Amino acid sequence: DYGNLIDTFRPGHADYTYWQKYGIRDHRGGGRASARETAVRVAAAAIARKWLSEKYGVVIRGYLSQLGPHELPFKTWDSVSQNPFFSGDPDIVPKLESFMDELRKAGDSVGAKITTIAEHVPVGWGAPIYAKLDSDLAAAMMSINAVKAVEIGSGFASVTQRGSEHGDELTPEGFLSNNAGGILGGISTGQNIVVTIGIKPTSSIRIPRKSIDKQGSPVTVETNGRHDPCVGIRATPIAEAMLALVLMDHALLHRAQNADVTTKTPKIPGSIKQTTSRDKVKPASKINSDPAEA
Repeated sequence: DYGNLIDTFRPGHADYTYWQKYGIRDHRGGGRASARETAVRVAAAAIARKWLSEKYGVVIRGYLSQLGPHELPFKTWDSVSQNPFFSGDPDIVPKLESFMDELRKAGDSVGAKITTIAEHVPVGWGAPIYAKLDSDLAAAMMSINAVKAVEIGSGFASVTQRGSEHGDELTPEGFLSNNAGGILGGISTGQNIVVTIGIKPTSSIRIPRKSIDKQGSPVTVETNGRHDPCVGIRATPIAEAMLALVLMDHALLHRAQNADVTTKTPKIPGSIKQTTSRDKVKPASKINSDPAEA
């Protein structure tokens, strides 16, 4: 079903830019622009996740937090692996299935938002300028095909927050919130690392779109055959993989460069939720039940 794309370019796809840069492209699915390329990343990350878990107790998980116009509330991690959407809310799955069926019938597509979280990351990973943990995470996430946006912690919501709200207060028992997403000044704080990515709608759709051919003449392009109405519903393992790979890189960098650095300041928990019950500390009201807030 890619035969009609030999001499034309799909709107929103890398067909055009690959052709202009290299003078050659694989029209049969997009070549390096295809999500098939990410399989090796997930395979490599299986090793990184195992090493991070055994060495530091780091746990990396992700879930679909929005599908098109539908924001998905998070309820439980138990649900994420039990449905094809990686949704943390099992009750919304039937609604999402109906929405996807409607998209298929219409021949259109939508984007998605995925939230990934790394728990138990030690304080100190990263660097102030050229090896910022958040900049490396952003670059890694943006390297995933179809990703058009990356947020760390509160992300764009930080624009409307005031400093009195955004700054995560510290107590001897732990941080009271996590707007920073577990990173300050490019260095991990000991809080959960929270990274959210925005994935654009699939470019291969049945609806006719205006484009040009290799000669620059106007054409109409439509892509038939089996194509996902939303590639984002399959991307959670990929986002988890990139988070794991970057964290392993920074764990090794930190071990090589700063393993012998010590301070007299105690390392506080990432959240007062992590304080044991015997400490008798009540959770602050501003702490959200969302795992990204922990």
